[in-house]
Amino acid sequence: MIKPRPIILISIVCLLYSVQPAYFALYEFILENDEVFDDCPQIPGNHGIHDLFDITNVTLAYSEGHVTVSGWGPCAWEGVEPTDRIGSRTIKIPSRHLAANTNIDSCADFCETLFDPTSMTYQVWSRHIHESERKCINNNGHIYHHQPFEVDTVFQFPLNVEGRHKLVVKGTAYDLWNRPRPKEICFQIFVEFIKVK
Repeated sequence: MIKPRPIILISIVCLLYSVQPAYFALYEFILENDEVFDDCPQIPGNHGIHDLFDITNVTLAYSEGHVTVSGWGPCAWEGVEPTDRIGSRTIKIPSRHLAANTNIDSCADFCETLFDPTSMTYQVWSRHIHESERKCINNNGHIYHHQPFEVDTVFQFPLNVEGRHKLVVKGTAYDLWNRPRPKEICFQIFVEFIKVK
């Protein structure tokens, strides 16, 4: 059993659900790092996911075809205020393809989408947070208790995604005057997709 890393799962599942056409092959994703998240070495003082959440009490249990996520953890983003707007970017880089295949998803106000039932983040992760605890990640110290949930590790894709991929997730807090806070959140996830059939 590996200690928590639900944000990686959210990022991977968002990547997987973003494509849904007609001809599919089954692929399973395998996390390259047992710790799930890597820091972003290009940002001085970066501690990856640990700058965003204390995930000490979140657990992931791997079994064939899915991962079960459970536990609780506080937001740990120091220097943010509940009134801050959170901008986020997810960069998907398929290692074996040309840079032209790199995909960047941006969200100008992550807090607006976090608990929106139509958002991918809600479908994959935040709907499993107890309703009474639904505050945005700009509330340093706020604790999220997760109802145990499963994330599938096998997905259908309409094109060949076999190989190693990198996901880079970045977040920036902006104050009421739209000035960026000094501490940017950044973590990376390396995953390998293996064709099942």
